[in-house]
Amino acid sequence: HDRSRIRPDSFGILDTVVQVLNDFPEITLEIQGHTDSNGRDRYNMRLSRARASAVREYLVRHGIAAERLTSNGYGETQPIESNTTPEGRARNRRVEFVRTDAAAREAQQSL
Repeated sequence: HDRSRIRPDSFGILDTVVQVLNDFPEITLEIQGHTDSNGRDRYNMRLSRARASAVREYLVRHGIAAERLTSNGYGETQPIESNTTPEGRARNRRVEFVRTDAAAREAQQSL
């Protein structure tokens, strides 16, 4: 749980992200790291930053320009499930990709 190392079962997903970014060079991303609520807030913030940074480094090592990617940690501040169950905590330990390019911002504004 307290890891920022990328699990081998995530490589396929990340390789798909690399392919999409290669196919669509106009896309830029924010890589968001998240944790469950176990542990201290400061620790969780550092862990979430490390998770997001590890994913960013993976993408850069696989040929994506660093300037297309930002990474941020959000700790336990944005849960998607309850932290009261093991399943909920597992879902809250995640990395998400958010498009930050102009087309994505325009689409968001038109909603």
